[in-house]
Amino acid sequence: MRERGQQQYQVRFGWGIADARRVASGAHLVVWTDVLPTPGADDVGTHRALRRAVPAGAEVVLGHLGNAATVADRVTSLQAALGDRCVVAVIAAGTAPTPVGDDAAEAAGESVDVPEAPGFAVEDLLGAGAVVDALTAVGIDHCSPEAAAACAAFTGLRRAVRHLVSASEAARELGPERVHAALAAGPELLSVRPGEHTGAA
Repeated sequence: MRERGQQQYQVRFGWGIADARRVASGAHLVVWTDVLPTPGADDVGTHRALRRAVPAGAEVVLGHLGNAATVADRVTSLQAALGDRCVVAVIAAGTAPTPVGDDAAEAAGESVDVPEAPGFAVEDLLGAGAVVDALTAVGIDHCSPEAAAACAAFTGLRRAVRHLVSASEAARELGPERVHAALAAGPELLSVRPGEHTGAA
């Protein structure tokens, strides 16, 4: 059986830490896309797990709807530094995994299984699609089918993106003030881990 992956593509897409581990192999830049804050989430722990999951030397940045063009600019500058194409893995954070098990087992102090796969989050799909669309706009368009589908979700719903994010499950849980603050995030690019790809390959 062949190993799953998107290694033949320059722009890849996946969900959560497990997919980051799989599709970021050989990537120069990993874009962790988390549009709305998750209540009670351990961002420090998530970022630590993300750094462990991606290849050594890869730069890891935080993406969202407001900085997609900045991500694309970063990729073009990395390509210039590398003297070669920059491989990008766009990862949608999704919702935090929910423990699988019954209440009786948990009450008895027995461990419950926690899946690595995150839940679907429409806001993160649209945010990832915005990043892929911005990459395509600067000519970085050798996309995996998964990345192309995320991009199509964003471009097809472009006029309704903010409404959809504001009406999402996560938004209803957060409340309008926190959602508005998240959607107002600017173009700055924040690094989870600086990369080492600063010279020509």
